[in-house]
Formats: sequence, structure tokens, C-alpha cells
Amino acid sequence: MRKPLIGLIGMVLITGCVATASEEPSLPQAATLTNPSVQTHAELQQAIASLLGASSVVISDNAFTQYSQEVIERAPHKDANGLLIMGRSTDIPDAVQLLKQGDSCLLQHVQSGKTATLSLVRCKLEDTQ
Repeated sequence: MRKPLIGLIGMVLITGCVATASEEPSLPQAATLTNPSVQTHAELQQAIASLLGASSVVISDNAFTQYSQEVIERAPHKDANGLLIMGRSTDIPDAVQLLKQGDSCLLQHVQSGKTATLSLVRCKLEDTQ
């Protein structure tokens, strides 16, 4: 009587562990853009601006197409003559990274860890070479 009961308890425990393991979300991984377009470019710029607390940002047309990370430098403050105010900028640039988690593409501000989910952007895992 005890052997069937022990076997049944063992099966229930193993089934529970397998079910729990399959429900865990996958970790975000470095990714690159697969569908560059005017719309995805605008969504990326808006998401980066939101993550950095900026009114707007400018990124290149091929941003995130070859590498998962981009470095964003703040525009230097200039006077009416176009000269840098205070001579030079000492601001540290920000880094943002495109990530894939399951079927979703995320954008992460590397320094703060803040993320934004992207709806129009499609991405694939970054090629590691």
C-alpha cells in the first residue's frame, strides 16, 4: 500500500516542478532590429527619449540593425555663435540596448536598468561572433 502511495506522491512532485519551470519567463537577451522602417525608427526615438527623460533624441537610420547597443550623447549647449558654452561638454554618454524576451522587443537604458516595451519593432537575437 505504501509503495503505490509513494510513487503517486513522487509523480505529483515531479509534475509540479516541470510545470513551474516551464512557466518562468525567459531572460531578456541582446537583439538586433529586423524590420527597420520610418515607423520603427520613430518608435525607437520616442522610447529612448522617454527612458532618458529628454524631449527628443536623434538616432541614425541604421541604429540597432548590426549591434544591440547604441550610445546616445547629449547635444552640447551652444551660444548664439555656435560655440560651446563653458568650452566643452563633460556629460557621460548614455547607452541603450535592444533586447528580446520571448516574442517581445524591449529597449533598456543600461545605466538605470529602465526598460520600455516596443510594439512596432521586431527583433532577433544578436549574432555573436
